[in-house]
Amino acid sequence: MTKIPPWETSPTMTLRREGINLFEQATRLDTLEQAWRRVHANHGCAGTDGVTVERFAERASQRLLGLCNRLRDGSYHPEPLRVFDVPKGNGEFRRLAIPSVTDRIAQGAAAQTLMPLLDQEFEPNSFAYRPGRSVSQAVAAIRKYRDDGFVHVVEGDIERYFDQVPHDRLLDRLETTIRGFHGMNALLDLVALWLESAGVDLDTPGLGIPQGSPLSPLLSNLYLDCIDAHFADNATGLRMIRFADDFIILCRREKRTREALAQMEKLLAEQGLRLNPDKTRIADFDRGFRFLGNLFVRSIVMPSKEDAGSGDCNESLQLLRWIAGEDAAADEREALEEKRREAGLDAGLRILYLHETGRVLATRQSLFTVETPQGELAGRREILAIPCDRIDRIEIGPAASVEEDALRLALLSGTLLHHVNGAGETIGVTASPASDHGGLHLAQARIALDAELRLDLARRIVDARIRNQRATLNKLNRRERSKTVIGACKDLGTLIRKLPVAADVPALLGYEGAAGATYWPSLALLVKPAFAVNERRFKRIRQPPPDPFNLVLNYLSWLLARDVETIVRRHGLHPGFGALHSAADGQDACVYDLMEIYRASLVEGLAVYLFNNHKLDEVHFEIRESDGALRLAKDGHRSIIGGYEERMKQAMKSRRSGRNLRWRRLIEEDVVAYARHCRSNGIGDAAFSPWRVDY
Repeated sequence: MTKIPPWETSPTMTLRREGINLFEQATRLDTLEQAWRRVHANHGCAGTDGVTVERFAERASQRLLGLCNRLRDGSYHPEPLRVFDVPKGNGEFRRLAIPSVTDRIAQGAAAQTLMPLLDQEFEPNSFAYRPGRSVSQAVAAIRKYRDDGFVHVVEGDIERYFDQVPHDRLLDRLETTIRGFHGMNALLDLVALWLESAGVDLDTPGLGIPQGSPLSPLLSNLYLDCIDAHFADNATGLRMIRFADDFIILCRREKRTREALAQMEKLLAEQGLRLNPDKTRIADFDRGFRFLGNLFVRSIVMPSKEDAGSGDCNESLQLLRWIAGEDAAADEREALEEKRREAGLDAGLRILYLHETGRVLATRQSLFTVETPQGELAGRREILAIPCDRIDRIEIGPAASVEEDALRLALLSGTLLHHVNGAGETIGVTASPASDHGGLHLAQARIALDAELRLDLARRIVDARIRNQRATLNKLNRRERSKTVIGACKDLGTLIRKLPVAADVPALLGYEGAAGATYWPSLALLVKPAFAVNERRFKRIRQPPPDPFNLVLNYLSWLLARDVETIVRRHGLHPGFGALHSAADGQDACVYDLMEIYRASLVEGLAVYLFNNHKLDEVHFEIRESDGALRLAKDGHRSIIGGYEERMKQAMKSRRSGRNLRWRRLIEEDVVAYARHCRSNGIGDAAFSPWRVDY
């Protein structure tokens, strides 16, 4: 009788022979339901999409079924991570990167599928994040080794471990461990997608395991298992206890501690990691040392904090719950602000539009007034009066006019006057001098003139632009499910991954142009009225606009440009100094930079919405008899501006504060962050991270 090798009798081999499909197991509806129960029980916070655990629970069955379908048909893509720098109490910060509730469920399902396979491969000297293991068990193991004569200790910590794990090596380890299972490649691709997305969100492409992800603890143990195995070999004469990225190596003789330390440094270097010199030292039981919240002195162990049972897992869970509480408080504050806005106390960007024929902007003391003609003999009648400190921008169309006193009041109060033509294009601006912000202007100029600094800032903007284009296509294509649009989204994803290799700004513009060539025809396919788009293969043509869709895109772009310019000036930025766009006479490069972030949502996606929901119809457009040019009819201006203002009232989740903010507030956050980036040259936490959506 042929003897079966012992490794072929392991549980892993048994599962392989039984034909278990890992991907199907991880994406089954009952697996997702089990993962959801864990997420629900943890009472964690919302991700960047703003969906709380409570809100998810309202339609949990439908949401889980949708998640199951998206995972299996390949349309699933994780939301951006919600990032917090949480104080650790010692002056340092721990970066917590939190997936959305949906993504936590998907990752939790993958983790519970992989855990039984991976955990049995792990060495017994690893105690963190493992079922049936705890801090108290690690402490008991240390006591046993001490009693066996291992009384000299190397106490250490891996520097920024979770931020430094190389994705390619980690995926190789995972592939090796699950090789032979059906569905292996599909599950590997899914894990790679999570890692790749996290690398983008954390600005560490190719590196890092986000703390806050349900899958991260398992992956962190997998990557260090080879080091655990080295010290688990009794031939080394050493013993190691590891808990996450903290460890101690125990030796019988003091001289072996330096050898052990050198071995660990070499092993970590081979894995692309290094020791934290501030937290690594040689000690012994006589002098005492601290590990896992316990003080070890001779034969005494004194807990200095309650045994958490699973260490950092519980700490992360507590942080998630704390953030959820902060979110609830923020929602209460937002509700109060909404009541104030309804009472007329909106602190957002306030705009007065004067497009009606005969309207006049005038003044009465420190008030702006709007007057309308009552007839040739009756003069004008005042229809509105508003304090100058309650308005940020006034838009004056070709059929309206402004009195000289109103111009003076605008200059004195810092209120921008935008003079526009019938196509919605700005033809002039009345604005106060911007000489109070020379330091910030110099900082902008420094970035514009430094090739490396300019490339870094420009890359961040292009990345946000293409991501938001992809998100807009995905959102508009939810019902249509056009294969062309789905393919375009995948192509945009490929271009996003190429951005880090762009050598200069012209190369970035090339990638942006390639994205546009993919994006615009796909966007045009989603416009339902046939009259709006003339050509089968749509082209973005600004002057003269050949069809209603191009015309509306132009008009909305000018509205957005004026809003962004107003906020840019409010915060002292020079409109003419940019990074992606070059500074030139008559070019508001900074405004154009920031507009790139929002065009997809506030111009292009909105234009499709206005046509598809009959907010704009053929009656809103006409052909000018003199030259045959396409232009807006009288009610067209009102429909576009009305649609734009309705969109601006929508609340979106801020990636920075986590609060629900209206669009202009969101833009203002990015303007402030852009200015901070310029002042600091984009160093550290001041680096610009634009608003973006990831579907």
